Parts: sequence; structure tokens; C-alpha cells
Amino acid sequence: MKVASRCFLAFVFFALAYGTALQSFGQTQKESKEALADPAKAFRVVQGFQSLLSLKTKAGKTAKLNVALRRWSIDGALGRQNIRVADFTLFHVRGGKIRVFNGEKEETKATDMYWTLPAGATLTLQVKGETALLDVMTVSPK
Repeated sequence: MKVASRCFLAFVFFALAYGTALQSFGQTQKESKEALADPAKAFRVVQGFQSLLSLKTKAGKTAKLNVALRRWSIDGALGRQNIRVADFTLFHVRGGKIRVFNGEKEETKATDMYWTLPAGATLTLQVKGETALLDVMTVSPK
């Protein structure tokens, strides 16, 4: 009987230790997700096109812009993602729903909604549901 009770206590001890280790691992994973994510690595990104665009200004000068269009497929299991956009960026939700966080304000973006971010801004988003598709157009000076 003493051996059975000792085995039971040992089993309970290991179960508690294992559960605590998993919980601390989960907290470490959550903290690492708060860092800035690289969309090319975190999401499935498909390059649509990338081209150099030349425009004439009113003053008659030529301005060259680098324009790129990509499609992001974002998995809902990724949770909240922080993304820094280096260039002026136009977002278009092609499918799914996305929660976008701007400081204290939270907005839900649904299919066929557009929004922009200036160069150097940080986007915090979370997919509602299984997945979301975004068309992302970036415009930067050459």
C-alpha cells in the first residue's frame, strides 16, 4: 500500500511539474508574438507585380515610384500580429474579417474594405475566424 501511495504522489508531482513547464512555455510563446512580424515569413505571401512608375508633376519634373502588389493569406491561429510597414501601404480585405488595433481604438475590417497606413507606421491585426486574404499595395520613392 505504501508503494502504491508513493507512486501516486510521484505521478501527481510529475503531472504538476509538466503542466507548469507547458504553461511557462506558452507565456514565452505569447511574449514572442508581440514582437514585430515579417509578413514574408509569418504569412503566405504571393507577389502580384512590382514595377517602377514614372509620373510628371505639375512643375514638369519626373517622379519615379516603386509600386508593388502582394496578396497576404493570414492564418487565424497566428493570433495578434504587429507589422511595421516601411512604405505607404494600401490594404484591401479580399476575404475574411480582421480586427485592426490603432492605439486604444479597435476596428473590424470585413470583405471589400480599404484602409491606408503611412510609411513607417506599425499595424497590429488579428484575424477573426480561420483565415483572411488581404491585397497589399506599397508605394515608395525610388
